[in-house]
Amino acid sequence: MTKHEKKMEKIALDIRKYLKEEDLWYDTRIYFNSMCFCSNTEGGIIEDINPKDYFEYANPKTLSMSFEGPLYEVINYGDGGEGIRNILEKYGYYFELGNAWNLSIYEL
Repeated sequence: MTKHEKKMEKIALDIRKYLKEEDLWYDTRIYFNSMCFCSNTEGGIIEDINPKDYFEYANPKTLSMSFEGPLYEVINYGDGGEGIRNILEKYGYYFELGNAWNLSIYEL
């Protein structure tokens, strides 16, 4: 695993942990390193997956997310995803929404 892939995995783990702690880990996927953490899949991991197959604005070079339910509400009608923004800033990244139900991250 490259240094970049390790960083994306660490970011994904931190985001998933945050979402679970805040009771937002529903109807959510976190895509990174050709894999995905999925709140709706037994075992929680999908291998060999490309987020571009699921939404146009995905960034397979970093990390992308798709979401419905409580996370959708927080990002679109709540605090705008402040908790996720704080995690990303620690690593030198920010997110942009592609649609109201997905986002991708980019370097600051």
